[in-house]
This record gives sequence, C-alpha cells and structure tokens, in this order.
Amino acid sequence: MAVLILVSSSGSPGVTTLAVGLALTWPRPVILADCDPGAHQSVLAGFLGGRSAQGKGLIRIAEAHRDRRPLREVVLDQCEPLVDDPTHRRLFLPGFTKPGSASHFGGVWVDLAEAFERLSDAGYDVIVDAGRLVEPGLPAPLVEHAAQTCLVLQSNLRSLMSARVHLSTLRDHVRLGDASSALGLVLVGESDPYSRAEIGKALAVPVLGVLANDRRAAAHLSDGRPRPRKFDRSGLVSSLHHLAGLLAAKLQRSAELVRS
Repeated sequence: MAVLILVSSSGSPGVTTLAVGLALTWPRPVILADCDPGAHQSVLAGFLGGRSAQGKGLIRIAEAHRDRRPLREVVLDQCEPLVDDPTHRRLFLPGFTKPGSASHFGGVWVDLAEAFERLSDAGYDVIVDAGRLVEPGLPAPLVEHAAQTCLVLQSNLRSLMSARVHLSTLRDHVRLGDASSALGLVLVGESDPYSRAEIGKALAVPVLGVLANDRRAAAHLSDGRPRPRKFDRSGLVSSLHHLAGLLAAKLQRSAELVRS
C-alpha cells in the first residue's frame, strides 16, 4: 500500500481525468486526494457534478495540524465517498478552497505526507491529484513519501516541450533525480505524432503507460457528463484498468522493498 502522485505540465490537460479514472478502477481500497495548489476543485465540479465539500478537506486538516492532532484518522474523517457503492472503498479528499491556501500549508505537508503513507495500516493506497506543476514545484514531503510520481502529458510537440522544461523542476527533488525509478510518464494518447518510445527517449524518463484519448468518454470523468453508451467497454476504460493494475503492482513492489 503506498502513495502515487499525478501531476501535469502546463499545456497538458488530463491529469484529473486520469486521477479519477484510476481511483474508480484501482484494484485495492483507495483515497483520491485533491492537492492541486490552484484550488480548481476539479473533481467536485466535474465528476461529482458540483457536489459541496460540506466544509471538509485540506483546510480542516490544517486546523487539526495546528491543534496537534494525529492526521491519519483526520484524513479518513475528512473524506467523502467517491462513488455510492459501499462495497468499494473509494474515497475522495477535497482540496483547497482558495488559490493562495497552498502557500500557507507549510509544515502541514510533512505530517500529511506521513499520514498518507500510514493509511496503508487501514488498507488504503492514496492517489494524489497535484494538478499542473507550478513554482516552486511539488511539496517535498509528498515526493519523499510517494512510491511513484507520474508526469502526465500528451504526445504532441507543445506538451513534449512543456514536459522537458518542468522535468528539471521535478528532478530537483533528490528522490526524483536522473537515475530514479520513482519518476515516470503517462501519456494521454499516443502517436499524435510521437510514439511512447520516442517520448521516453527524448525526455530520458520511462513511459509507464498510455491513457486512451477518448474525449467523449473522458468527459464523464472530467466534467460529470452522462456516461456514453458502451462506456465500460470503451478504449478509455480498458486503458484505465490496464494502467491501474500496472501502477498498483509497481506501488506494491515499492512498498515491499521499503519493508524488506
């Protein structure tokens, strides 16, 4: 059980679609945590159709941290169901409500990252939707406690050039240095016009998988639009199941290496 970070570079949409899709297809109990510093509330406004956070989320976690309360149970208490199926433990942790809030989160990240990792004791993996990468980069404690960080990009030149610029920021973290296996790429679509092999070689980062670029099906996950007919048999859902299995297995291996 471990932590997965998903982040995109500017000009590369798709990170929230991927985060929601993975949370819905993840083979183990999972918490989707909205840690986007831009406070876009993308999951609440999109997949959850404008649902209110009911005052829950990262702001309450900051208050608990100020009161020196252990954060693992606070995180669980601040989560909402991602789906209405009680047989699947798929939870959602709402994010920031104001764009400037992330800059004041400061030392909270250290204890929150540790709490995310300790949620393995309750049987949960954590998928962090970090939104688009902005200065000063990802919170260092999140990166240090994550088993895997994935940069999400499309297979076109604009996305490739943006990713090249932002990868230097990611590699500033010791854990994500040039030789690290903890950093990988996920493509939204392929061969438009570049293949995964070309992108992996150009960026010197392994491509872990490809999300099918099916905009109609993706709109259900990103914008809460009605499920298209045959959604469950779409290329998007098929690629999500494949990615979820691959990444969950990779996280499990990382967690076992840490314990050994």
